Formats: sequence, C-alpha cells, structure tokens
Amino acid sequence: MITILGLLMLRENGQAQTQKIDSLSSLLSGSKGEQRFEILYNLGYEFIDIDNQEALNYADDAYQFAASFGDSLKMVKATRIKGSALRRMERISEAIDVSRTALVIARRNNYKEEVKILLNAIAIAYSLKAEYDKALEYHFQSLIVREREGNKAEISITRNNIGFVYFKLKNYDMAIENFNKALELKKQVNDTHDLDRLLINIGLSYNHLRNFDLALKFINEGLQACGKNCNDQIVIEGKFGLGVSYFNLQQLEKSETELNQALDLARKSDSKRWQAESLVYLAKLSIIKNKADSANKYLQETERLALQAGYNQLLMDAYKQFSLLYTQIKDFEKASSYQEKYIQLKDSLISEDLIKNIAKIQTSFEERENIATIASKEEVIEQQQKLTVAVVAIALLTGLLVLVLQRSNRTIKKVNVQLSEAKEVIQEQNVLLESKNRYLDKEVEKKTEALERANQSLKQVNDELDNFIYKTSHDIRGPLASLKGMCNVALMDVKDPVALDYLRKLDATAERLNTILTRLLIINQINNSKLSLSKVDFPSIVKDVLLLEKKKGLPQKLTITKHIDEEVFIQSDRELIRIVLENLIDNAIKFYNDSERVDSFVEIKVSGEPEGYVKVRVVDNGIGISEANPGKLFRMFFRASERSETGGIGLYIVKTATAKLGGKVGLLTTPEGHTEFFVVFPPVPPNPDDGPEKPSLY
Repeated sequence: MITILGLLMLRENGQAQTQKIDSLSSLLSGSKGEQRFEILYNLGYEFIDIDNQEALNYADDAYQFAASFGDSLKMVKATRIKGSALRRMERISEAIDVSRTALVIARRNNYKEEVKILLNAIAIAYSLKAEYDKALEYHFQSLIVREREGNKAEISITRNNIGFVYFKLKNYDMAIENFNKALELKKQVNDTHDLDRLLINIGLSYNHLRNFDLALKFINEGLQACGKNCNDQIVIEGKFGLGVSYFNLQQLEKSETELNQALDLARKSDSKRWQAESLVYLAKLSIIKNKADSANKYLQETERLALQAGYNQLLMDAYKQFSLLYTQIKDFEKASSYQEKYIQLKDSLISEDLIKNIAKIQTSFEERENIATIASKEEVIEQQQKLTVAVVAIALLTGLLVLVLQRSNRTIKKVNVQLSEAKEVIQEQNVLLESKNRYLDKEVEKKTEALERANQSLKQVNDELDNFIYKTSHDIRGPLASLKGMCNVALMDVKDPVALDYLRKLDATAERLNTILTRLLIINQINNSKLSLSKVDFPSIVKDVLLLEKKKGLPQKLTITKHIDEEVFIQSDRELIRIVLENLIDNAIKFYNDSERVDSFVEIKVSGEPEGYVKVRVVDNGIGISEANPGKLFRMFFRASERSETGGIGLYIVKTATAKLGGKVGLLTTPEGHTEFFVVFPPVPPNPDDGPEKPSLY
C-alpha cells in the first residue's frame, strides 16, 4: 500500500503530477480518520494551478473533516490551501479573509511554519489588490521571521516579493535592490527555485528605469533558466517583458508579436491580470499607429477584466490610456472624464495615507533592524555622535552656500557696474575714429562675455543649492530614523525623570528636523517637477486639507468656516494648489490667538475674479503679522513668530508653488484688524518655455 508520506513529493512535471493525483484519488474511498484528511489536503495541494476549483473543493472537504475533530492545525492547513486556490481564481478579497482567519489561529497556537506561509500568502494577495501598505506590512513580518530562522532560500523568496511591491509602487530602485538581494541569496545556496521569475522581475524593473538593453538581457536569462520546462505563467511574464522592452526601443512589430503571444497564453490559462497587462500595451501600440478602434477595443476589455478581478492598478492604467486615446481623436469631453477617473483612482491608491503608512511600516522595520544592531550603550552614544556630526556638517555646508551666494551676487553687481562704465565710454568716444570704435566694440564684447559667465555661474550655484537640499534631506533621513528609533527604545528602558525629559526633547527636536527636511524636499519637488494640468476641484482640496488638520489636532476654541464659489473653474496643477492651500491654512491655525477673551476663527474664501482668475483668501484673528515689509515673510528661513516649528519654510513654499503656477501671493490687514493671506491663480499656468514668472506681492 502506498503511504501518504510517499506521496508528498515536489511536482516535477505534468505526467508525474497526474499519476500522483490518480494515486491519491484511489486511496480516498477507503480512507478514514487522519489518513483521509491527509489525502484530501494533498489532493487540494496537487490541484493548485491545474484545476483551482477542484483544489478549493478538496480543501473545503479537508477543512470540514478537520473541524469535526476539532484539530486546529489541520484546519489551518486546509484553510491555507483554500486561500491559495481563491487567490489563483482571482477572488482576492475572499482569499485575504480566509487566510487572515487562519493566521489568527496559527499565531494563537504557535504554528510557526504555517504562520510563515500565511504571512507570505496574505501579502501577495494585498499586492494584487493594490493595497501596497498592507502588503509591505505582512512581507516585513514574514522577512523578520525568516531572517530569524536563517533560511536563505526562504529569505530570497520574501525579498523577491518585497521587490514586487516596490515595483507596483513605481519605486524601481528599491525594487531592484530587493530583487538583487534575493538573487545573491539564491547564488549563495545554489537555489534555482523560481530563479526564472526573479530574473524576469529584474528585467521588468529595468524596463521602467529605461535601461531596455539590460532589461532584455535579464528577461532572456529568465526564460533560458527554465528552458523547455517553462510553465505558461513564466512564458507569459517573459513575453510581456520582452514586448515592453521592444515597445520602448521603438521596435513596434517585435513588441506587438511578443505581446500577442503573451495575451494568447494568458487567455488559455484564464489569467485576467496578464490579459489586462498585455492589452494595455497593445492599446498603446494602437494609439501610436492611430488605430483608434483597436485601441478602444483593447482598453474596454482591460477595464472589464480589471473591474471583474479587482485589479485597481491596471484599471488606473486603462483610464490613463483612454484619456490619451480620446485626446488623440479630439473627443475632449470623454478625455476629461477618463482623466478625472484616473486622478480619483490614483488618489485613492497612492493616497497620502498610503504614503504615510508605507513610511511608518518602513520606519518600524528599520527600527527593528537598528534595535538588533545596538548591543551596548557605547553604540547608542556612537550613533548620537554621528548625528551630531551630521547636524554640524549641515550647518557648515549651509554657511558655505550662503557665502557662495553672496560672492556670486557681488560678482554680478561688479559686472553690471563694469558694463555700465563700458557703455558710458562708448557714448563719450563715439566721435572718435573708426579704429577706436572697433576697439570699444571689442571691450563691450568682453564685458558681455563676463556677464554671461557670471549668469552661468549663478545658475550653477542655484542648481548646486537645489541638488544639495535634495541630497542632504535624503541623506539625513536615515540617521534621523535611527535616532528616533533609539529614543523610543530608551524611553521604554530609562526610568530616570531627568533623562526621560532629555530624551523626549531630543525626540521632539528630531521630529521638527524631519519636518523641515520634508519641506525642503517639497521645495525641490516644486522646482523640478513638470506641471500636470487638470480641472481643479477647490471644495475637494479644502476638504482634504481640513481633514489633515483635524488629524493633527485642532485647538478647542478655534472655529473654521469656508465659503467656496462652486462655479470657479481653472485648469492647473492640483497638487501644487493643494500645497499652497495646505500651508496657508496650516499657518492660520498654528498662529491662532490663544487668549481666553478672544473667539479665534479662520475663514477660507474661494471666489472667481475677472478674466477667469480665482482668488483664495485665508483670514484669521490670530496673533497677527506685521505687513511693513511683507516680501520678507516669503523668504526662506524667515520666522515671523517663535511658534514656527518648520524654520520659516512654509510661506517660502507658498511663494515658490504660486510662482510655478503663474499666480500672485500677498498679505494685508483687513479693516477689522485681522490677518489675510491671499493667492490669485490664473485660468491656465503660463507656458514653461516662456520662462519663469516671478510672483507679485500686493
């Protein structure tokens, strides 16, 4: 008689798997007790990817059998197979629900092996559902468990899955970093399991980093890794990756061939995700070839598949291509409609809460790594010293930048004076001989070249300052995260009240520095980003900003009112307008009047102006700001009050973003003595090719 253990073998090929299923089925009719559960469980396992509905049926029978005996371990194992089958049947939400239920039972009973597998399964399901913060959270939990056990092959799998999440978040550098870590681990233990898929994943990432030759290299290596034994899923992914590479290399015929092959295989295997992925790119090809009917057909099928399976990321891609298609055929009403759908779905998927959750999850994971590396108090002191050195270095570099800017300004003034003197000489000597005139012309030419060099030098200094702000802000983030992690650890361990007070102050200072760095990054983003124009919904933006302020915490006695003209309409960059409103409203709330005798208020008013302009006013009866020299308020690092916690950057961000949009910003005092900041936005931002427009201060 064939034993159950004898049937628990890895699936090597289709024939062996069919024989195994037949053997298990022949044993089922006469089986009883624990043996019957094992047969049902293994039949469910073997039918995965062959007939997922059958896999689900056997897993459900196994679960009912285990439940009748009250065996929690067997219930968890059967539920895990159910979740796996549901996920492959693209019933993602159901797969998550049953897997999370099993995870609770597994953790309660300390079934370590099942916990490890379930964490990975739940994370993959959340990735397919485009809930990437939850996916990362479960993947990091899985990584911690696997790193504790030290199994490099399993760590490699988790690193690959984490790379996939970053890939879907379009953070391709982080994706490749995790994929390469997975590849290195496989090489260390000579593990070839899923090597083909890992190489293809790296190739797909290089596609998005626009290194298409390297992308082709890795994708072809992935297909060669499995050779003639490649399963359909690997071939689909490989063909799709090759199609994307050839598309971006402008080899459109090759691209269409590979994408059609990927689509045909995806339809045969009923893979809705890869059907939709291939259809999106085939639609792009049709748009390029001006085949509007074909593009529309592909995109409608993509939309249907994405809605049916809940693939929000692919649905967002379809809406974007619909907008481009209808723009091409000049149906601007439909183009605008799909653009709004794209923006709404993008905001729901890549929302501020998602970004915050991902940052929190990454920080939490990094803090665990930091805690694991801190072995003594000496290491804590060393980290603090490094942070101190970094802060001092920033201060020194900032001072050097100020000196460089001052020197550049003096150089420009000197050149301007020299140019003026040269022109006076020309005017006084224009009665001289022609030879003298030629001499003066040469002098003017020299001075003009000097001015151009000075202007180029100033531009280079500004570019270096911009780059410095960006790199410095990013480089300090790591030490800051470590410092806050150490503060949190210390706050849990230290009992001395004086030490606790110092640690809280240090943690608060680190948080303020992190806020300043974030604002500096926003300035860099504003300066370097391209405008993305869409219809601006002011009520929605104000609602989002006030919701964010409520999360931060509003003063109890502060009343906030809003008066928004529903008919105002402009085409502008929604994100930059949101940044402007967020900083103005945040300033008004931050500097409210905390006197018991004053009923503090903030009024937000949005109204239409002549010629299609829109005026936003934020009025408050806070502590007040002098308007004797309003231009100084909008300079970087100018602080109008000691309450400012961001180093005087908020109003500078307002000025910079408004200038980018071609608007005007100003400050005045109302007849009642209240403070009013106002911004005027044009109907459409100016063309960047016309040169930057400097903001006006009323």
